[in-house]
Amino acid sequence: MKKDIEKLIYFLPIPVFLITLCIGSYHIPIAKVIDLMLYKISGYTFFHSVIDTNSLNVLLEIRLPRVILSMLVGASLSVSGTSFQAVLKNPIVEPYTLGLSSGAAFGAALALSFLNIPVQISAFIFAIMGVAICYMAAMKDGDTSVVSLVLSGVVISALFTALLSILQIMIDPLKLQGLVYWIMGSLHTSSWEKVASVLPYMVIGFLLTYVFRWKLNILALGGRDSVILGVNPKKYKMLYILAATLLAAAAVSVSGIISLVGLMIPRVLRILFGPDNRKLIPLSFCLGASYLAIVDCFSRNLFSFEIPIGIFTTILGAPYFIILIRRSKAGVWQ
Repeated sequence: MKKDIEKLIYFLPIPVFLITLCIGSYHIPIAKVIDLMLYKISGYTFFHSVIDTNSLNVLLEIRLPRVILSMLVGASLSVSGTSFQAVLKNPIVEPYTLGLSSGAAFGAALALSFLNIPVQISAFIFAIMGVAICYMAAMKDGDTSVVSLVLSGVVISALFTALLSILQIMIDPLKLQGLVYWIMGSLHTSSWEKVASVLPYMVIGFLLTYVFRWKLNILALGGRDSVILGVNPKKYKMLYILAATLLAAAAVSVSGIISLVGLMIPRVLRILFGPDNRKLIPLSFCLGASYLAIVDCFSRNLFSFEIPIGIFTTILGAPYFIILIRRSKAGVWQ
């Protein structure tokens, strides 16, 4: 049964990708979607669909970059959450609860508004700053508790939210509406340029996490056992934290704050498949990509107007977060 579910999750991004490309105010049948992409690549079609300019432009210039970006952002946040939960041995941490998302959003907004540096670099710097302050504030006698991390994350998020508010007061009023909408978490400005701008950072983060994912299992044994097995815990903890921060910061730089994806997806997979990170990392990639593509499809099609995707992920993730908090009080973390 678990093997079948595992295969389904690995296969899921393909149908999700094709179906979400079909759905929109301008409907394109799935056979035509395939033919349009084949025609663009090779000049040939498989289902012999009529190739028209409108369908080609809607698919290739509007819908395709948005779906690809939504899948990249979902995969990045999910893999980032899986890494943080494994490294910090805490099932409640993720980019949003650690203050990383708010820090990255502030850095990105600062670059967009005032600084003449790449948005991704600025987002990464402030994301690292947020995680470092949160982790140091929560640490006591070399250990961190669930409550300390959550409270520290709340404080750091509040701090960066306040700084974002100052930016909103200082920014050009013509840019303010776009910035506010972006902070809520949105993919409505997706483009091929944005895909290209974050892809290198995401690829580096994915590769670092995937190649060394087996060492996450050793780190979970504790510092002394890790050293015995030949793994330097401080070195690899720093590597995973940097890779996870790079993934989350890149995602936030193009989508704004999309919360609780990195909490829900890793937790569901850990319940289904256990704590083996060799499986969890690639499964998180596939399920996170599929999940956010589906949620984004709802956000742009459920009403006549578009609702920021960050609102949907918060509505879906908040009840789950509350359940986790209640289970922690009962002492039944798994």
